[in-house]
Amino acid sequence: MMNRPLDQKSSLEEIKQRFDNDVERFSNLETGQSATIDAPLAMELIAQAAVRSTADIRRVLDIGCGAGNNTLKLLQYVSPFDCDLIYLSLPMLEKARERISSVNSGRIKTIQGDFRDAIDEQLIGHFDLVTGSPPYFPVGRPILNPQTVPMPGLGGL
Repeated sequence: MMNRPLDQKSSLEEIKQRFDNDVERFSNLETGQSATIDAPLAMELIAQAAVRSTADIRRVLDIGCGAGNNTLKLLQYVSPFDCDLIYLSLPMLEKARERISSVNSGRIKTIQGDFRDAIDEQLIGHFDLVTGSPPYFPVGRPILNPQTVPMPGLGGL
């Protein structure tokens, strides 16, 4: 594992630009996140676990949705459902909406921004399932403050 000094890590804007410019690479359900070993298998197992552990999936929150691969994989097992997609990159969110709307008649809400800012009291307790991809955090910000955002209330797997 390579450890980078904090002053050499990417800023939030650099992370956003990287994903803005790399939409197509992340838009392949067969390969998934190509930098992650066994990404297609991981997506498959997560979707199967979600379906088996959640009786009635009607509303899904996908944190760090990228181009929508996790939600698309889940739609192979259960459909339709409403979904809220959170991602930093607008071009990636637009691609996720395009891909998901082609196979899902449920409502799709997109939220552009850092998920740490997007998850608020209005979202808590309104989802049957919460999924997410590995996040990429900029330097100098805590992931979540449990005093401000009580995550167990989201209803995730």
